Amino acid sequence: MQTEKRAGRVMRSVAAVLVIILAIVAIFQGFRMRGKEALFRNVAVETENLTEEKQSGDDRAKIACEQGKEVTYQGEKYVYNEDLVSILFLGVDKEAFEEGGTVGDGKAGQADALFLLVLDTKTGKSRLIAISRDTMTDVNVYSDLGNFIGTEKLQLCLAYTYGDGKEKSCENTVRAVSRLFYGMPVAAYAALDLDAIAVLTDAVGGVEVTVTKDLTIQDPSLKEGERKVLTGEQAQWYVRSRLVEEKEATADANSDRIERQKQYLAAFGGKAAEQFRKNPLFLLTLYQKIKDFSVTNLSAAEVTYLGTLLFRGGFQDTGILSIKGEASMGETYAEFHVDEQAMYEMVLEVFYRKAGKDHEK
Repeated sequence: MQTEKRAGRVMRSVAAVLVIILAIVAIFQGFRMRGKEALFRNVAVETENLTEEKQSGDDRAKIACEQGKEVTYQGEKYVYNEDLVSILFLGVDKEAFEEGGTVGDGKAGQADALFLLVLDTKTGKSRLIAISRDTMTDVNVYSDLGNFIGTEKLQLCLAYTYGDGKEKSCENTVRAVSRLFYGMPVAAYAALDLDAIAVLTDAVGGVEVTVTKDLTIQDPSLKEGERKVLTGEQAQWYVRSRLVEEKEATADANSDRIERQKQYLAAFGGKAAEQFRKNPLFLLTLYQKIKDFSVTNLSAAEVTYLGTLLFRGGFQDTGILSIKGEASMGETYAEFHVDEQAMYEMVLEVFYRKAGKDHEK
């Protein structure tokens, strides 16, 4: 009799655990579906820049399109991949969040790091594109009173400056990045105070890299060529240091930093994928940890959906793309001028597929 009672209690306990697990799975799946629906409400292809003729030396590339969904380039027809979702990640100094400001007052700070994640929601494949802060592109400019003046060819990092240091700054940067990518839609943004790098790194148990440049001036252990597990502030210095003072900056001073950022992100992605496979709720934990260090229009549901897609097959480091172009010194600051033909071909490669080709190309 006692044995039967104990067996009954065990079965009830097991049943209770199963119910809890099923409830968690149901909540998780609900988050995923709400996240997908919310993200795709923000996606629309703009076509203003897809109808131009591009000139590069003697090579004339004529571009014909219909609502941006179909593009003909050098005799080949390309079809826009409507399963894509793009998210812009920005790295900013915490002063921008703390001080903020009003649109146009110039107190919003700058976006020092910019990466565009392009995720195929059907296949789970992703591409991450590093964008130089010094990229010269059309930026919306506002007066001290917040009135729109027009667009100017400026460093991309300054798009953040013409905002409020938070949502408006992010929206203005998203607008500039979309223009840079010939009107490709950017569904969401996440601006991170660079201090969050320490939190993210510790959350995955450290990130291992081979130190590419001597950073002993910041940390004696960051010697060039050494294999190092970065933790906390070490990781922060590694991804944000430009090694030179702003007034001494050369045209390509930002290039080395971008390479270190790419290296860090690839390693971090692998560690985050490991954590996700162990615990799918890790993404929500991470979201809560950096909430106070970020400004984003991504909800917890959207983060869950995106993270599940990104990590469901394990993080694949297929290389982080960089935009081709030439760095030079302007009158005052460094400028990065995009190779227009190479840029256009990157857009076709990432956002389109050749007509008639299989989706998995």
